[in-house]
Amino acid sequence: MNNEDSFTPTVLVVEDEAYSRKFLETILRESGCQYIGMGSIKEGRAYLEKASLPDLILLDIRLPDGNGLDFFAWICNQELPIPVIIMTAHGSIEEAVGAMKEGAYDFITKPFDDLGKIRASLKNALEHGRLKKENLMLRAKLNSPRVFQKIIGKSKQMEDVFTLTQKAARTKSNVLIEGGSGTGKELVAKAIHDLSDRKGHPFVPVNCGALPENLLESALFGHEKGAFTGADKLNKGFFEEADGGTLFLDEIGDAPSSVQVKILRAVEYGTIYRVGSTKPISINVRFLFATHKNLQKEIDESRFREDLFYRINVINIFLPPLEERRNDIPVLAQHFANTICLELGVEEKVFSHEVIAFLRNRSWPGNVRELKNFIERIVALHSGQEVSLEEVKTLGTRSSPESEGSLYNIDFEQARNNFEKSYFQKLINACHGDLALAVETSGVHKTTIYRKLKDHKIKPE
Repeated sequence: MNNEDSFTPTVLVVEDEAYSRKFLETILRESGCQYIGMGSIKEGRAYLEKASLPDLILLDIRLPDGNGLDFFAWICNQELPIPVIIMTAHGSIEEAVGAMKEGAYDFITKPFDDLGKIRASLKNALEHGRLKKENLMLRAKLNSPRVFQKIIGKSKQMEDVFTLTQKAARTKSNVLIEGGSGTGKELVAKAIHDLSDRKGHPFVPVNCGALPENLLESALFGHEKGAFTGADKLNKGFFEEADGGTLFLDEIGDAPSSVQVKILRAVEYGTIYRVGSTKPISINVRFLFATHKNLQKEIDESRFREDLFYRINVINIFLPPLEERRNDIPVLAQHFANTICLELGVEEKVFSHEVIAFLRNRSWPGNVRELKNFIERIVALHSGQEVSLEEVKTLGTRSSPESEGSLYNIDFEQARNNFEKSYFQKLINACHGDLALAVETSGVHKTTIYRKLKDHKIKPE
C-alpha cells in the first residue's frame, strides 16, 4: 500500500476484542501499514487529540465505554481529514450503512471471513484519504497567506522546493533543509508545519547557533529546580514546548557535540532528560532541521556526529542561493516593495527596467534576506514613485566609513578598542542580529563574537 514516496500509512484501530485487534494488526502489517491499537473510545479520542493524525481509522460500533458511532460523530465534528471504516457484527449492519450516509468510507463485518474484501477496503480507503489530503494541501497553497505566499519564486528550482515541501508535509519523517543564510529555510519549515496534520499545534523554531553551549542545553531540554546556580524553578525546554507540534532546529551544524548526542537520543527514542534530572520525559514532536553548513564536511572534520546526520537527513530540501535563480529577483523585489509600502502607508514604487537589470546582476551574498533589506532601505529613503537606477545606486549604498582624521590622536590600545567596537557593532547590524550569519560573514569564531559583544556591551538587534 505504500505510495511512490515510500510513505508508511498509519492505521488507528479502535476495538476492544483482543483477538480482533491481533487479527487486524497482522493484516495491516502484511499490507505495509503501521498499526496503532486502542481498546476504548476514551483511548482513541485521547490519541487523536494528542498524537499525529493517522491515515485511516478502523472503528468498532460496540465498545466498552459507549457506541462507536458517537465517536464517529465526534470525528466528523472535528473535521479531521481521515477516512473511517466501521466494523460491525451482522446484526448491526443497518447502523453501519447509516454511518456511511454520514460520511464513513466503508464497513466490514465480523467475524472477518472475507480477507479479500478487507484488504481491498483498506487499500481503497487509504488511497481516498491520500487524495483528500493532497486536495486540502493544494487549497492551502492557493488560499493560505501563511504557507506558500511568503515563499516567492517562479523558477524551476523553487517549484522543486514547493513540491518537496508538500511531500514532506504529509509524512512524519525528519527533514533537513539546507541552504545559505538568508535563503528562507525557516519559511520552508513553517510551510511544512502548516501543511501537516500538526498545523493546529505549536511550531517552535530554535537557532542552535544563537546560544552558547551552556545555555543551549537548558533551553532545549529544560532544567529542574536547583540543577545549577540560578535555577530557582523548574523550566520546560523547547522540546516540551513543541510537544504535539513541530520543533525546528535551525543551524543544527552549530550545535556542540555534547548537545548533539542528546538531540540524537530525543530523535531516536522520543524521550528527553531535563538538566539535573534522571527521569525520562516522553515527547511527541515532528523534527525539522536546517543548516547553512556542509554537514558531510563537518562529519569528516569530526565536528558533527555521523549517526545524527543519518537520523535527520531522511528528507532533504535544498534552497538554492539567489544567484542561481536570478529570474526570481524581479518578482521578489516587487513583492518586497509592495509589502513594505503597504506597511508604511506610502504609494507603491515603480522600478525602471534599468533598476531591475541592476538588481538581477548585482551580487547578493546574503541571498533573499539581503535583497529584502536592500529594497526596504530604498522604500524608506525614496520619496517619489518611480525609482531610477541613479537613486538605487545612491540610496542603496551603505554609509561610508568614518574619517581617519582622528585615528592617530589616540593611543594604540584605545584605537584598537574603538575599532573592535565599531567593527562588531557594524557586523551584527549588517547581519541583523543573526549570529550564525555574522560567523559566516566575518570568519571569526562564534565564541570570540560572543565575548566581543559582551565586552563592548553590544546587543544584537
